[in-house]
Amino acid sequence: MATGVKFDFDAEKSAAAIVFLAAQGIPDLTKGKICKLIFLADKHHLVRFGRTVSGDRICAMQNGPVPSAILNILNSILSGLSSLQGVSLNRAFRNPHFEAERFDRGDFLSESDLEALSSVSETYGKKTFSELWRLTHDMPAYKNAWADKPDSSNPMAFEDFFEEDDEALTGAFEEMIENFKLREAFPIAATA
Repeated sequence: MATGVKFDFDAEKSAAAIVFLAAQGIPDLTKGKICKLIFLADKHHLVRFGRTVSGDRICAMQNGPVPSAILNILNSILSGLSSLQGVSLNRAFRNPHFEAERFDRGDFLSESDLEALSSVSETYGKKTFSELWRLTHDMPAYKNAWADKPDSSNPMAFEDFFEEDDEALTGAFEEMIENFKLREAFPIAATA
């Protein structure tokens, strides 16, 4: 039964995750590919530790799961309204590629965050956007959210991320629910 679990978006961790991915030498690292990889890192971390890396709300959109605040950050960088220290855009491509010479924002990410991002980079980084599109469209969490209202932007239920996931660790789902209930019961303590 879905409880509507939500996390608090962490802008610093999310920015660090973008820089981390941009520094990995991932081929064709476009806005869409970053969104897919951060979604996969969030899912990877959630089913093991009961929380996501970014805390972002993930929406089911036509091109698949999208971390909504991270998409806004990337769009702002692409439009020139903001920048992200250490990240540059290679505009020689139809869809600009995000690049970084080094990753120096490690203090914003936990050891488990870095493990999730590294694992996702190694496992999925060389895949094309089309391959990632197919992979993420086949996930139950996406299918469940998209079935509610196709052609729109539906929040995906974090509870559904555990469905049909052989890598989910025992107790991670319960920890996610328990921590969410604690954050709701003691909101001041959660932000302190």
